[in-house]
Amino acid sequence: MMLKMKLTVFRVLIFYLLCSSLCYLCVDGREEYEHPISFLDGDSMRSMYRSFRDFAMRIIGQTGRRTRGAFLQETDTKFPCNKSGMRSPTIPTSVHRLRPGDIDVIAALGDSLTAASGASSVRVTDLVIENRGLSWSIGGQWSFKNSSTLPNILKEYNPNLVGYSKHDAWTYHLDSQLNLAEIGASSADMPYMAKMLVQRIKMDKRINFKKSWKMVTIAIGGNDICSFICQMDEPESLPRKHKQRLVKTLRYLRDNLPRTFVSIVPTPFVKSVVMVENKPFHCQMLHHGECSCWIGHLYNQNKENQELYHRIQAEMHEVEFNVAQMKEFRNLKEFAAVFQPWPVGLSFETDEKPFDSSLLAFDCFHMSQKGHGWAGVALWNNLYEKPGNKTKNWVSPKKRFICPTQQHPYFYTNDNYLEEQNQHNSVSGNSAS
Repeated sequence: MMLKMKLTVFRVLIFYLLCSSLCYLCVDGREEYEHPISFLDGDSMRSMYRSFRDFAMRIIGQTGRRTRGAFLQETDTKFPCNKSGMRSPTIPTSVHRLRPGDIDVIAALGDSLTAASGASSVRVTDLVIENRGLSWSIGGQWSFKNSSTLPNILKEYNPNLVGYSKHDAWTYHLDSQLNLAEIGASSADMPYMAKMLVQRIKMDKRINFKKSWKMVTIAIGGNDICSFICQMDEPESLPRKHKQRLVKTLRYLRDNLPRTFVSIVPTPFVKSVVMVENKPFHCQMLHHGECSCWIGHLYNQNKENQELYHRIQAEMHEVEFNVAQMKEFRNLKEFAAVFQPWPVGLSFETDEKPFDSSLLAFDCFHMSQKGHGWAGVALWNNLYEKPGNKTKNWVSPKKRFICPTQQHPYFYTNDNYLEEQNQHNSVSGNSAS
């Protein structure tokens, strides 16, 4: 009986991975990453895939409810900041005067990293489950004391925050809430996700569409570098295309989602994750499928190509930084886009270990629940760090956690930072005279 169950689970995983691979084929290998209709986009195929995903969750179970394991963040972490005065007396009218308690709605666009795939995984089959409630930028399961995600931090200032994912879920489940991330998603999917996000927010009766302040995190591009780029005729064109899609997405959010603060977060360098030496055998095998442009022999994976892809990903990071600086997204009253670079220098070296595998899921590719907690705090710290001087790594939340103060209560935007600099220069000039 046990053997039959294991075989069933194994078949479920293989079929799931096959379906995921088919999804990759749907959106890749064509110029501009357009999404022409194929039989895989039909209603019957979509319905079958959804049914399979629901079946997989029933068979494997809600892994995100686990409370024991090395993949978990340390519990009983006390919130380190004074929360007094961190919600404005009246609703702010400027995105440049937002305190943490002013955020009423949180949302996210992204891929499997934002879906928190396998965050609580201890075996290969667990990688199927998306532990969205534990996601670094959009997961609100539990509380700050055992899961320091961005929503759990914001809930300390505003317990009425809405939009965060609650438990294990697929995108179309209610518990996913305003987490629009999808496994296998590429840069080309951003504009569509933005439209779906606006629709969901408009339909949510808890949200005052025009008055509520919304915080959206965008983190996407890992699949472009890991699984799609080696099928492109001109891989060097990817940064240009990524810019076009990101600009299109931001324009849509700016024009259709009132009172929105957007964080643009780059994806960690693929090289720093998949090229780690002496990783477990099962990770080596899984990386063949998860990052086939870098690992294996199917797409001529050699050092020269890997270095090319690394440079292209660096250019994508630069594109994201530059887009956030564009004039059309500056000096706006109800919209701001800020580049938050914490993953750029991502390292798995800690004070205790040269390579801390507890930060990673079973596949050594996605983040563990502990990793999501560290990432949530890294994003939070970036929100309160000055543009151009933001930390490009993560550390233990116990080691570094920035608290807003009465002197500096607002999230940094490119514009309020410039205003701060001008005021400082003015004061310095008056003092000198």
